[in-house]
Amino acid sequence: MSISIAIFNPRKNKGLHKVVGAIFLGLFSVGVCAETSLAILDFELSDVTLAPGIPAEIERTASIKPMLEGELTKAGYKIISIDLGHQHEANGGVGYLFDHNDIAAELAKKAGADYVLVGKLHKPSFLFAYLMGHLVNTNSGNLVESYVVETKGGDKKLTLKAVETLASKIDKNLDNIYTPPPPSRRVGLSDTSAGAEAPSEKPHALAFGDAQLKWDPCPPLFSKGCEIAVLHGDLAKPNADVFLKVPANYTIPSHWHTSAERMVLVSGELHIEYTGHSPSVLKPGTYAYGPIKAPHKASCTDSGPCVLFIAFESPVDAHLAEGSQK
Repeated sequence: MSISIAIFNPRKNKGLHKVVGAIFLGLFSVGVCAETSLAILDFELSDVTLAPGIPAEIERTASIKPMLEGELTKAGYKIISIDLGHQHEANGGVGYLFDHNDIAAELAKKAGADYVLVGKLHKPSFLFAYLMGHLVNTNSGNLVESYVVETKGGDKKLTLKAVETLASKIDKNLDNIYTPPPPSRRVGLSDTSAGAEAPSEKPHALAFGDAQLKWDPCPPLFSKGCEIAVLHGDLAKPNADVFLKVPANYTIPSHWHTSAERMVLVSGELHIEYTGHSPSVLKPGTYAYGPIKAPHKASCTDSGPCVLFIAFESPVDAHLAEGSQK
């Protein structure tokens, strides 16, 4: 068997050498200059609180898309715009595109995007909210990744910090080229940003009369006069400790929490009743346990004010029980 070998001599084949070089250069340029293209649909607001869709939340939700587009554009991604009319035509209702990856993929593919992000701002309580997103491959229609980023309040800086965290998560599934801005120096609790590391913990002791305690109004489902002070942790994260304070003759409407509660009455006299159970009378030093999602109501007697220590196991929320009025 004979084997023949063709040897390319660039000196004798100058024309061919130029052609091959041009092809190689062209292929190299395409590989280097290619951008990952991404379409970001308008974020929808999923507000399940007792006061849904307030103007501030609608404004915050509308700000998420341009913030996210800005962060990913700075990183080098090509952002593809989708006509709002086409998005509305494809949307079968609130949450439809979020739940139908194939429809979102088809919409973005027609616009020329490699990927599409479908997002929503989910607000389960007045204390915190979640940026949620689905990254979908437009060619396959398959979900690449699902994201959840926690944020607190409606402050623009905190929303931007959550958007930066979301951009970082998306980038890790794509080109890994995004560098989030360095964290700003923290001054207090109001400057704490979503996704930032917690400072080193230090032991401390607090009394309910300490001037350094910061008392804030309770969620709107409680009438005026109810106040809460954070003793340790973060209300949006597990294992937060708080003082709850109400004036004498104050009634707490029937409500429930996602978290279990471990309570000790610090001052006053508090009558508490869990649905289906006998009432309990709490006096200073009395311990009480509240199960997960167990509806309960309470009243502070005329010996108040009542101050109750509560240790929550899960992020803090409060929901008015069915049939109850604040």
